[in-house]
Amino acid sequence: MNTMRVNSSRGLTALCFALCIAGCANLTPPAPDDAFNQAMQGQTLPAAWAARAARTEFQPAWLGFAKSGEVQQLIDEALARSPDLRAAASRLEQSRLQVQIASADLLPNVGFGAGYATEPTPGKSFNANGFGVVLSWEIDLWGRARAEQKGAEALYRSAQDDYAYARQSLAAAVVRAWLASAEAAQQLALARETRAATARQLSLEETRRRVGKASEQDVVLVSTRLASIDETVQQLEQSREAALRGLELLLGRYPSASVATAASLPGSPEPVAAGVPANLLERRPDILAARERFVASYFGAQEAKAARLPRVSLSAGAGRLRKDFFDFINVHKTVFPVGATVAWPLFDGGVLQTTFLIRTEAQQEALAGYSRAILTAMGEVENALAAEKSLSLRAATIGRQVEGYRRSVELTRVQLKVGKADEYEVLQQQLQLYRAQSTQVRLASERLVQRVNLHLALGGDFGTDGAAATSEAAPEPALSRPAAPATAPATAS
Repeated sequence: MNTMRVNSSRGLTALCFALCIAGCANLTPPAPDDAFNQAMQGQTLPAAWAARAARTEFQPAWLGFAKSGEVQQLIDEALARSPDLRAAASRLEQSRLQVQIASADLLPNVGFGAGYATEPTPGKSFNANGFGVVLSWEIDLWGRARAEQKGAEALYRSAQDDYAYARQSLAAAVVRAWLASAEAAQQLALARETRAATARQLSLEETRRRVGKASEQDVVLVSTRLASIDETVQQLEQSREAALRGLELLLGRYPSASVATAASLPGSPEPVAAGVPANLLERRPDILAARERFVASYFGAQEAKAARLPRVSLSAGAGRLRKDFFDFINVHKTVFPVGATVAWPLFDGGVLQTTFLIRTEAQQEALAGYSRAILTAMGEVENALAAEKSLSLRAATIGRQVEGYRRSVELTRVQLKVGKADEYEVLQQQLQLYRAQSTQVRLASERLVQRVNLHLALGGDFGTDGAAATSEAAPEPALSRPAAPATAPATAS
């Protein structure tokens, strides 16, 4: 009988131990390859971009066209003063402090206490007072606190990546706004030249009408064109001011449209070196942030799993106790209490189990978010590469048109010198050239803006890495990304 009881006790102990081990938190995070495979559900990335581009290594610091020192100064100013970036830096600091809170659960708590009590009932006399220091420490047997800490660290790394992407996005927005203001200035200059040529045409047409070589209708038509060009000039002036105000808002300045910018666009961008799609996974901060959020959700599920197991706490203290009974019994004692507690939630209405299920679903949500980040990034690159190719062909076409109109103006001027054409015809050819040049400027701006978009999509930094050291809101150094073996499980169970 005694043997059966001993065996039964041993079996129950072994069963409890096995259940506890099964409920321990797995502190090995999913490996990047495992996370990618689960997120993409078996899909693989191609060896090269579908929109053809050079497979040479991408240079994150090289935008592909001459970026003046003026632009870099504007980027640095925006990084230092942008309200949006300051808000992002504050969120990053909050995330770092959350890591400290999560790490505190792994350390013992030390407290000081003091008290006094008395019994004022007539015929009785009792007084007690004392003070002491108490130390308590929860032993993290099952990895709950460590999972919480690692989850907070992953969220901090995610916040750092989000902050880096916010810096890159802000820099890209500054370059786009600068290009918009430069295009508006160049278009405005062309519009004013067009107006001057049209005004000269109107003067010639009025002279011809006075000598009977043109009708009143001819004069009215040219006058109407001049009014239309005046409206275009006013619109372009408004567009340039709006572009300058938009740039100033990015810089954290008051929008007074007074910031100095270039009066013309830089030269055409050089061919892009886009690298290969797989490199994007480790280069784009928003993809890295999504992966870290998945890792954080994994540890969140592991924390909830370990929370179902018993908590073991140790306590120790030291203090001084004094008791007085009836004025003649005095007790003065130094005490050193030591103890241990075990708390195991056997029934809580399913709260802990439901919390674990919620965390598991949150992990699946984060996995889907990681998948979305990958596909969105790939789509942005493919669209930008395709657009760059199309715009390059269109720019070549309009370039031939501009050269043709320029040659036509030259030939008409030659004819003017020999009496085979008049000034009005020269002006007419000049106006056609201006229209073609306006289209050329618009396409040049689109190409440059598209290159900015492509550079951002490929993970370019726009020189923000160099400015990070001097930024007032520069974050703490990043926590290292833990290397995980390829066999690491990616889901909590």
